[in-house]
Amino acid sequence: MFRRLFYFVLLAVFALAASFSAYFFYQHYMTWLACKDATGLCFTEGPTLIARIAPMGIPVAYAAITLVLGLLSLWSLWGVVRPARRRYT
Repeated sequence: MFRRLFYFVLLAVFALAASFSAYFFYQHYMTWLACKDATGLCFTEGPTLIARIAPMGIPVAYAAITLVLGLLSLWSLWGVVRPARRRYT
């Protein structure tokens, strides 16, 4: 019983974090679509190189975070629904 509860709490945390990450990914992706040029690059004005390429890098980072959190959610879902192991000792 405690195993399922533990995995259910993990599932709730990972799914909530993945939802927020997907939302932020969508927002940054829409920003990137608005400023990209014909080659797909999006450079903005800024004092440093990192500041100028941020509209391209942030959506990629959020996509990676969303993917990892989604995989962790699937792992914890398997922990909730997997059958109990019977121990014959």
